[in-house]
Amino acid sequence: MSLAEFESFQPARHPSAAMFAKEFAWFKSEDNSVIGSLLRDNSDHDWNFVILGKDKRGVFRWIDGQSSFSSKQRAISTLKDEMQSLAATGQASESLFDKVTADGAVESAKLVFTDVNDALKKYFAQHPEKLHQLNPRKFEELVASILKDFGFEVELTQQTRDGGRDILAYMRNAVVQFLTFVECKRYAPENKVGVGIVRQVTGVHYLYKADKSLIVTTSSFTKDAIEEAKKIEHELSLKDYQDIRAWLSRYK
Repeated sequence: MSLAEFESFQPARHPSAAMFAKEFAWFKSEDNSVIGSLLRDNSDHDWNFVILGKDKRGVFRWIDGQSSFSSKQRAISTLKDEMQSLAATGQASESLFDKVTADGAVESAKLVFTDVNDALKKYFAQHPEKLHQLNPRKFEELVASILKDFGFEVELTQQTRDGGRDILAYMRNAVVQFLTFVECKRYAPENKVGVGIVRQVTGVHYLYKADKSLIVTTSSFTKDAIEEAKKIEHELSLKDYQDIRAWLSRYK
C-alpha cells in the first residue's frame, strides 16, 4: 500500500525513529488488523521491519519486528509471513528474537522496536534474557524510559559523542537540581565491564561536574572495576543485569 494509506491508520511512532531507519514500503493484512513497514537502517544499511496491531484504545502500536536482513526481498517475504500469522492467530511469534539457521542452530537476532512503552517493559520483565539481543542504542532508550518512570527528566546524548554519558538524567524540584550521567553497556553475559570503562566514566564525571554517575550493563563488572568504583562510591554507582531485572519487576 502507499505511505498515505499507511498513515491513515495513524500508526504510533517513536519521535526519534527516523534517526535510526528510513521507511521504504508499507503493508496491511486483508482484514486491516495488522500493518507493517519495511525499513533500512541508517548506519549499517541492513533491512528491518516492524509490525503494528491495535491496542485497547484502537491505536496501532508495535507488536513484532525483526532486523539484520541483508536482502530486501527476504525482509519483505518474512514480513508478509509474520503478518499473515499474526492476522490469523492474533499472537506475536517468539521468533522475533531467535531464528533457526539451515543447520538447526539458533541464531540471535537484534530486536527492533519503535516505541518504549509499558507493554514492552513488561515483556522484558518476563523475559530479561532478551535484553542481550537489543541494539545498544535501543538499550539506552529503554534505560532512559525506566529512569523517567522513576521521576527523572531524561535526555539521550548523540551517538557520536565520546563515552561516559549516554543519558543525562535530571531530578529537579523547588529546592535543588540534581544531574546524573548514565553510561549504558549492552554487553553479552560473559563480557564484563572492565576497569577502563569505570575510569573513563569517572573522568567525564569530574570534567563535566555531574552530581552522580551510573554505569548500567546487561552483564556484570570485573573485580578490578568494582574496586575502582569503591574509591568514589558516593558519586559512582554500578548497576548490572540483576539490578535491571529488579527495575523491570515493577512492570510485571
